[in-house]
Amino acid sequence: MYHYVRDGARVHARTVAELETQLDHVASTYSVVRCEDVRRGGLPANACLLTFDDGLREHLDTVAPELERRGLTACFCVPARPAVERRALDVHKSQAVLAESRDHRALGERVLELARPHEVGSEAELRERNTPPHRFDPPETVFVKRVLQDGLPEEARRVVLDTLFAELVTDDEKAFVEGLYLTLDDVRELARRGHEVAGHGYEHRRLGLLDEAEQRAEIEHTREFLTRVEGGAREWTMCYPYGSRDDVTLRLLAGSECALGLTTDVGLAGPGADPLELPRIDTNDLPVGTAGRA
Repeated sequence: MYHYVRDGARVHARTVAELETQLDHVASTYSVVRCEDVRRGGLPANACLLTFDDGLREHLDTVAPELERRGLTACFCVPARPAVERRALDVHKSQAVLAESRDHRALGERVLELARPHEVGSEAELRERNTPPHRFDPPETVFVKRVLQDGLPEEARRVVLDTLFAELVTDDEKAFVEGLYLTLDDVRELARRGHEVAGHGYEHRRLGLLDEAEQRAEIEHTREFLTRVEGGAREWTMCYPYGSRDDVTLRLLAGSECALGLTTDVGLAGPGADPLELPRIDTNDLPVGTAGRA
């Protein structure tokens, strides 16, 4: 499971050299397979499916050429809204805010200051609710990340995030989008070059927090996007934004010809794994040769 791959990033990212090292390791150690191979079954014991989340520009400009030089393919998990509407996702706006702040504890205080006029309740409870354990980030970072993604009431969350984004990052969202995301034609180019494209939600929302109607709309719009990319009805793959899903999600996907679901649960997918709840290994769990995080 990869996200950013870029040099000099202030977000958690694989550098290009680290990606090259990891792909060399994968190519020499594993049999790289496709989603369609996973659907069929009968995989070799050392099967490896490479996935790249979030529809980022470097996935076409940097990642695809490195894969192709080694004769490898990957599954690119693309949220639809940036490609179709050219609108930034809240997850990336919040990551950009964090990247531009040197002091995440102070940033958390600024979040609470902006939220107070919206009567969001006890600040202590807000902190506790939005600071779950995290494998890679310290608590002060986790708090800001979670509260800006879904930890506040929607109206308050939107105001706080947009204010911080304008203060710390840019007031030119269009330029931000053009520099970060693949276009629809870019996504089609990945498919044309033999890579697979999976759904990653329309707006990259936590499905498990939505009611059934909202989940149904997200899933339908995700599938429509994949049809625009490749055309025709087919079995498809959903990569859950944030790994979030519930029983409603699984039921709706099972009724929509979704064949595979990719989670953020850490682990190996054995022969008995539920195809709609496949775990993944983070890129941090592979050797890189040099220090770095993604």
